[in-house]
This record gives sequence, C-alpha cells and structure tokens, in this order.
Amino acid sequence: MYAVQQALALSAWEEDVMGVPAWKSLPSWYLVAQNDEAIPPDAERQFAQRMGATTIEIPSSHVAMVSHPAEVADLVEKAAASVGAAASR
Repeated sequence: MYAVQQALALSAWEEDVMGVPAWKSLPSWYLVAQNDEAIPPDAERQFAQRMGATTIEIPSSHVAMVSHPAEVADLVEKAAASVGAAASR
C-alpha cells in the first residue's frame, strides 16, 4: 500500500464542479470499519445510510482489506453478483 501512496495533486484544491454522485442512481455497498481511527465509524454509518448502501460492519481498523481480506472479498463478490444479476434481467 505504501508504494502507491502519493501526495495530492495541486488540482485537488481547485474548485472543479463535479457531476451527480454515482451512488444517487446506482446500487452501493459499504463496509464500516468499527475500529477505524482515520474516519469515525459513526461517520461511515452516516455515509452508508445516505447512499442507501448495503452495509456490513467488521471489527477492523481503517485498512480492513489487510486485516479482514475474506470479509472484504465476500462483500465485493456479493456486490458483483448483485449487479450481474440485475444486468442479466
């Protein structure tokens, strides 16, 4: 993970107008890391609720994909299967 982290581009501080967020029209999934110290778990829950996301919670820190890879992979697989099932209708 360290090898791909970079400083923010200067353009991140410019006031670009963004379009409509995808979660407003597409299904969403969210993993709440209950022990996250970078993003408060209550904020994560609020984000998930606002987007109407299918949500799971795990007792993990900010990098759940490292400490709980099976649970993260399961969530991704369920999301992919759900989207795939909807597309084939």
